[in-house]
Amino acid sequence: MQTDSPPHIQLVITAALKKEIPAEWFEAHGVPVLTFNALKSGGLSHPGMSDRGMLVVLTGVGLKASEEAACWIRDNIKPLFVLNIGTCGVLYRRLSLHQWIRPERVSNEKSVVLTIEQRLPVPALAELTPVHSLVSVVEPVLDSRSGAWSKHAIVDMESFAQAKLFSASGISYHCLKFSTDYADADTCTDFEKSLTPVRQGTKTLFRFIEYDMGENDISVVIPVYNRQKTIERAVDSVLKQSCQPHEILIVDDCSTDRTPDILAKYGDKLTVIRLEKNSGPSKARNEGTKNTRTEWIAFMDSDDCWEKDKLKGQIEYLKRYPFYQIIKSEEKWIRNGKRVNPCRHHKKPIGWIWEPSLERCLVSPSGVLIKKSLLQQYGYFDESLPVCEDYDLWLRISRHHPVGLDPLLSVVKYGGHEDQLSRKYPAMDMFRVTSLVKALKNETDPDSRRKIIEILSVKLNILIKGHEKRGNEKDARDYRNLRESLAEYL
Repeated sequence: MQTDSPPHIQLVITAALKKEIPAEWFEAHGVPVLTFNALKSGGLSHPGMSDRGMLVVLTGVGLKASEEAACWIRDNIKPLFVLNIGTCGVLYRRLSLHQWIRPERVSNEKSVVLTIEQRLPVPALAELTPVHSLVSVVEPVLDSRSGAWSKHAIVDMESFAQAKLFSASGISYHCLKFSTDYADADTCTDFEKSLTPVRQGTKTLFRFIEYDMGENDISVVIPVYNRQKTIERAVDSVLKQSCQPHEILIVDDCSTDRTPDILAKYGDKLTVIRLEKNSGPSKARNEGTKNTRTEWIAFMDSDDCWEKDKLKGQIEYLKRYPFYQIIKSEEKWIRNGKRVNPCRHHKKPIGWIWEPSLERCLVSPSGVLIKKSLLQQYGYFDESLPVCEDYDLWLRISRHHPVGLDPLLSVVKYGGHEDQLSRKYPAMDMFRVTSLVKALKNETDPDSRRKIIEILSVKLNILIKGHEKRGNEKDARDYRNLRESLAEYL
């Protein structure tokens, strides 16, 4: 994973020509549009340049120009993501014009084929048509009935060079193309006629940059069960935020201590929902989320708290990086009253965090800010899991969506206390195994299945040895049988 380098650009959008791009519209929403020559001349350092974490780069036409611009972006910007857009010719007549097309592979005229990442770093706000392959050619194609490229679905003059360079550099490369012509004798005329549709289609694709994030767009959800010693600290830290949320929902999971009395003293500053029976944190978070009235949800565990600028920092982060639908914040850890430093393996990754998250949960509920629609899309927290429900949900979401990271140390997490759930369930890996098995059954990508199986095998071996040591032969046998069954997914 890369870290930000000035000017903190995480997403670079590349296109060949300025006339393909609604440059004024991007710039009006704080996203700079620069030619490659302007970049080389120091365009990013000009006074007044936006600090938005996105940039549109106009590379120029052709594989050589595209490769030269890609090298500069790799060496000088080092973004997390590159999204190549612009126009393409259509080689299959059954494909209609004026639509966004997502190729699975890209090839050059020598039939060297590269696979393109199908996940997108931005919300898919336009309809996308998948095709099997795109071919990048050296010269314009004016006869789609012949040539080595005829077996492909679409054609351009830029994508292969960028796909090859960025993939080799560890930069996540993505490609969407807008169809303008049928790569025939009418190409030039059709292309010119298509410029207005492609610019409008680009506005539709990136309309998320028009959204102005504000504090009134956030609801805070806090599940609580018998936390009379900590709930007041948690609630007060929300009420003291420099940016106040629209609402604070406390879901009382049938507390039997003084928690209800403590919550009552806050009056109408809180919305308190009391569950009919004790059901666990998943049910409580889900009920709170379903009763919110905003687009964004911030969770907090009732034994944690926030620094006063937590929400402010996350709002500012999303204004800079508006393509994220889920972000988290850095944390301070307190164990038994003392500040401790997280281990290296707890370092929070950014972007495509799914693979490192297979081993352990790297997203804390207390640090998350997430779109409500994303929670709805992935079915909320799994209410059958008494613990590791957050690990389970973040795996499902991060498999398809990047996760942002606000570097502000704004979440304070407390551990070591007697009612911590990890003390009640010491063998946490048994619940992670349940999540991994579920993920494996739903996974279609062979490489991703192998990654799941690798981590699952390690966790199963640990559980098997533990049960064998304690003489739990039935449980050990069940896990051995599960381990043997993994071969069918390879």
